[in-house]
Amino acid sequence: MRNSKKASIILYSILFAIFIIAFFLRVLFLKDNSLTFGYDQARDALITKQILLGDIKIQGPPSSALGLYHGVFYYYFLAPAYFLGNGSPIFTAYYVAFFNSMVTVLVFFIAKLATKNTKLALLSSFLFAISFESSQYATWLSNPTIAIFTVPLMYLGLWMWIQKGNKLAPVITAIGLGLSIQSEIFLGYHFIPVIIWLVIYKNNITKKSLYYFFSFFILSIFTLILCEFKFGLNSFDAIKSLAISSSGNLAYAKSVGDYLVLYLNQIGRIFAFNTYPGNIGYGGFVIIILGIYSIKHFKVNPYPAFLATWLFSHLTVVTVGGTSTPFLMVGVGPAVSLMLGYYIFKLFKTKIILSILVLLLIIYGNLNFIFSQNKSGSTLFSIQKDMLLSKQIQAINYTYRLAKGKPFSISSLTSPLWINIVWTYLYKWYGFNTYGYLPLWHGKDQIGQLDSLERIDTPLDNSFLILEPMAGIPPMYLPIAVGEEDVDTTLIEEKSFGEIIVQSRKLK
Repeated sequence: MRNSKKASIILYSILFAIFIIAFFLRVLFLKDNSLTFGYDQARDALITKQILLGDIKIQGPPSSALGLYHGVFYYYFLAPAYFLGNGSPIFTAYYVAFFNSMVTVLVFFIAKLATKNTKLALLSSFLFAISFESSQYATWLSNPTIAIFTVPLMYLGLWMWIQKGNKLAPVITAIGLGLSIQSEIFLGYHFIPVIIWLVIYKNNITKKSLYYFFSFFILSIFTLILCEFKFGLNSFDAIKSLAISSSGNLAYAKSVGDYLVLYLNQIGRIFAFNTYPGNIGYGGFVIIILGIYSIKHFKVNPYPAFLATWLFSHLTVVTVGGTSTPFLMVGVGPAVSLMLGYYIFKLFKTKIILSILVLLLIIYGNLNFIFSQNKSGSTLFSIQKDMLLSKQIQAINYTYRLAKGKPFSISSLTSPLWINIVWTYLYKWYGFNTYGYLPLWHGKDQIGQLDSLERIDTPLDNSFLILEPMAGIPPMYLPIAVGEEDVDTTLIEEKSFGEIIVQSRKLK
């Protein structure tokens, strides 16, 4: 009994150490304000603030398909962090990174339950802890990021359900799937692996367990259902448009080979970003070989085949688009860590030197990219690479420093065009709390926006034009924005903060 207790203490101490490693790698550069903070992040922060002030929401962020919305759960997930952090995006990033790091525990239990091998489970957990892709999601303040936790939660529940007959398993599966769909509406494709494995193990599935599954699934997506009735079933038109070729000319419509190439490229990148990000070319080849091999040997061991269906799940929606957006495969990364953990541990038994070399290569590849890329924010997902909080704060400090405590006004060229939501949020959160007053806004009308600075028609004597990184902004609008400023003001000085440019101007 004493030896068993000691072994448990050692085991959970190691697992806790892996969690600490994961958390450290994910928040490593947050102390330097290396956090991507663009339009989506500012919008979500403002909506969360409205919820905290008592304005209850049921509709989540918009998806890329017109009329289709993600779930509202993400806003409520952020609410405690924005409340405790007094609106700080950095505090909120630490909070999100904590939940991302907790996936090390989910990965451990999936592998442990499936293989009964503690060492293999710890190896799988460690591989997730050092994953470059997962570290990128950890501080990306966007709705898909919570699926890093909810997707493996679903697969943990599914494995417990088909193998163990656990009474809570259908509930865990349903909540994991439902919250994944809340996170990213297109993650409904994970329903396909659920159906596949319930059919394969139909003899282990009771009517009562199915009742619990569907009841809790409906409960977990209830706000999505409520939105459909409240807003007139708009998502059906959006889904219909996705199901039809986006090209009006059939000569340019994608064929099956195009989709296959797109899918292989996408899943190859996911595999590479969790193994050796420095060479993404090999990823598609390796993951297809491992996946096919695992499915082929299903009768010998169903666990690798189970992981393969998780890895390949996105294939079911490839023809409706979205293969160029990597976050549509959010939550697949943990399956890569589990698959690697299984096969590397298996390799240890026969070719220990080779397995150690493979493991060292994976460690080097991931850590190298974490240390080189994460200091620049969420580089895998951001379009405007230099929309970093560190550089935004430098730009704000610059405007206050030149204003010397006097009133000043600002305008900005932004993505999306003419929407000042990022700078409104940052001036109100950081600028006001640091300097005690806010600038006025002399740019285009912000009517209909979530929040805005007080607007004036003519720039003040001290005024500034903030130019965001041009990625995502049509080039023609740069001379337009500068020309409009030249009507009333004269350029005095221009300062660059990475790709963010601030022009100091004086009233003519």
